[in-house]
Amino acid sequence: MASGFGVSANPTKANHKIGEDKVVRIAVQNHNDFIAGPNLIPQRKEGGKWVTLKTNSPNPLNPGEKFYDQFDIKESFGNKKGTYRFNVDAERYDKQGNHVETIGTFSTSEFYIK
Repeated sequence: MASGFGVSANPTKANHKIGEDKVVRIAVQNHNDFIAGPNLIPQRKEGGKWVTLKTNSPNPLNPGEKFYDQFDIKESFGNKKGTYRFNVDAERYDKQGNHVETIGTFSTSEFYIK
């Protein structure tokens, strides 16, 4: 599982098929002793470069909490075949759930929509 700054995130499978799979599921976890979590930002590889898609999903998690987030293949990825990954901003939150700071950034493994 890709991780950094006490936060983990990775797609639950590497290959997704249009028409067969409706969503891309991402396992996320907070390993910190404070409220933190990944803000998932999908990217598509185009011409050898990563292009950021215009959507994201913050996941504030309590210490030790695990969760499965998901992105709809039709809405989030436009039903486009290709190579994808998530750029992950590890975010810290206060006890009320308000964003405090971005503590770092990392990327998940690549996955494919076919």
